[in-house]
Amino acid sequence: MIDYVVKADALAWSKTLEPRSIDLLLTDPPYYGIVEDAWDNQWSNEDAYILWLTTVIESFKPALKSNASILIFQGIGKHGSSPILDIRRTLEKEFYFRNWITWKKRRAYGKEYDYLFCREEILWFSMSQERTNVTFNIPLLDEKRGYAGFSEKYPAKSEYKRVSNVWDDIPELMRPERNCQKPLELMDRFIETHSNPGDLVVDPFAGWGSTGVSALRLGRRFLGCEAIEEDAAKANERCIAAASGGVIVKEKKESKKKSSNIIDLDSDD
Repeated sequence: MIDYVVKADALAWSKTLEPRSIDLLLTDPPYYGIVEDAWDNQWSNEDAYILWLTTVIESFKPALKSNASILIFQGIGKHGSSPILDIRRTLEKEFYFRNWITWKKRRAYGKEYDYLFCREEILWFSMSQERTNVTFNIPLLDEKRGYAGFSEKYPAKSEYKRVSNVWDDIPELMRPERNCQKPLELMDRFIETHSNPGDLVVDPFAGWGSTGVSALRLGRRFLGCEAIEEDAAKANERCIAAASGGVIVKEKKESKKKSSNIIDLDSDD
C-alpha cells in the first residue's frame, strides 16, 4: 500500500524526492501566530518564521520540473507584521513570481471601526519565467459572460467567464475537522488549473490531506508529508480512501470542459 502522506520534517523530506519529478507544489503552511495551535507558534519571531518557510520551499527546487508551479497559502498580515511580503520578495529570487490570488470567504469578522476581514492569499510562482512553459489550464466560472467577445476579430473562446485573481465563488468550510482546513473545491481549482492528469502534486504541509484527496480524485499522483504524527496518519487515511474510491466521470458544460475524471467520495455507486 502506498504511503501518500508520511510523518516527516518538510526540509528533510524534500531531499528524498526524485530530481525534476514534481509538476505542482501546492501547500498551506503555518501562517505564524494566526491560530493557537502549537504548529502555528513555534518560532521566536517573525524573521525566524520567514527564514524557516522560505528555506523549506527553496529546498524543493531540485525536485521541481521546468514547467512546475508553486502555490503557497498565506495571510495578508497586519500593521507591522506582513510575512507574506518578505516571503514573496525572498522566493522571487529563486522562482518567477506570477500572480497573487485573493480568496474571498463568506464568513467575515472584525470590529465596528474597521472593514470586515474575509480573505486569504495565495502566491503563485513558477520555475520558468516563460509564459508558454508553465502548465496552466484556463479555469472558467459557471457564470456566462453574456456577450460574444471583444469583437468579431477577437471572439470569446468560451461563453463562460474566466476566473480572475480574486475568487469569491468558493465558500470556506464552516465546521472544519482541523484548524485551517481548506475545502476540496478550492484545491480542485488549483490542481485542475496548474497540473494535468498523471502529474505529481506535492504538499510538504499536508495537514489532514485535502491537497492529496483532491489530487487523487482528479487523477493526479500525490506525495506529502506532515510533521504531526496523528495528522499525518489521518491525512494518509483520507488519501487512501480517495485513491480507492472508484472513478466517476462527471460531464461538465461542454463549452467549459468535455469531461473530468473525479473520484466522488460521497457517491453511493
